[in-house]
Amino acid sequence: MKLINLFFLLFLIILFYSCDKTTDLTSNASVKGCRQPNSFNYNPAATEDDGSCKEMEGCLGYSSGLTNSGSLGNTLNSAYYDQKMSEEIYLQSIFFNGIPATVYILYEPSIEMKNAYASPEGNILFGYYMFYYTIQSYGELPVSGILAHEWGHRTQFTVGWQDYYKPSHKELEADAFSGFYMALAKQYAWDQIESYYANVYATGDYYYNSPTHHGTPDQRLNAAYLGVNTAIYALQSGKQYTYSELHEIFFGTIRTQIDGKSQGHGFKDVVYPKNLTKDYIKSLFPKM
Repeated sequence: MKLINLFFLLFLIILFYSCDKTTDLTSNASVKGCRQPNSFNYNPAATEDDGSCKEMEGCLGYSSGLTNSGSLGNTLNSAYYDQKMSEEIYLQSIFFNGIPATVYILYEPSIEMKNAYASPEGNILFGYYMFYYTIQSYGELPVSGILAHEWGHRTQFTVGWQDYYKPSHKELEADAFSGFYMALAKQYAWDQIESYYANVYATGDYYYNSPTHHGTPDQRLNAAYLGVNTAIYALQSGKQYTYSELHEIFFGTIRTQIDGKSQGHGFKDVVYPKNLTKDYIKSLFPKM
């Protein structure tokens, strides 16, 4: 009997160490995947980065169906803001004549991942957290500027310009389109324009070597002001620009005067021509 118990005890000891060894082998196994938390396909279980990360910093690289992709919907969970957003989308669809876009609300996984995106397929995804962060930090007017920035990207996709020297030029041009829209379509709210400028400035970055670099704070603000000044000239002269003419002005100025230079942002006050009618302003909206 004692001999049987001894063999049984020995069997348990062997079994224990065998299981323990297997566990060690499993725990030491390498799990490949994306280890960057600020990526669409972040894998928290990964122990070895495999170079597959899809960054989510830029506003042109949205990827669906991944860990941090979020989900799409059509409500800001507020009847008031849903109505305001609907009105703004309608106004911009008229302003950006011939530039189709379907706007969705993107429910980001967290506020740290707030963003807005434009896609070649025709969509604009406006982040839920991005919307409320902007409202709470800067007010309602800058929301229009962000949406116009994305519609500027939709313009780039639709017309098909391919002459950008670097990714930041495309972003800065979208800022110029945003400023152009704000000065033409939002002049009635011009007393709030500093909130728009502040938001544009705050979204600049210094990640010069990143493919998602949008431009420095000064560069972004100067690009937006370029759009504003172009709109003021249109109001003064009655000039209705084509998208290609605006691209020539915006890209040329960004490439030669804004990129790589520290210009500061001491802008002159914008002076609107007097007695502007809605029909006159609408006649200056850009065209193909």
